[in-house]
Amino acid sequence: MSKVREYRLKARWSQNELARQAKVDERTVRRAEEGQTIQDVKAAQIADALSEALGITLTIEDLEIAIYP
Repeated sequence: MSKVREYRLKARWSQNELARQAKVDERTVRRAEEGQTIQDVKAAQIADALSEALGITLTIEDLEIAIYP
């Protein structure tokens, strides 16, 4: 299971809710969970949304999100 999915489930969010909270497309969330590359800005938005939901600090590295070089 991907770290993004793991933390999303800890927050009790659907992919749609994470996308809404992070202000990204739901497809971006799916790509992140599948280990596909996404833009660093969008990865940071996902990390920030999950951090806020869970009351902890999560980074792109913590979530093991693949970003474009």
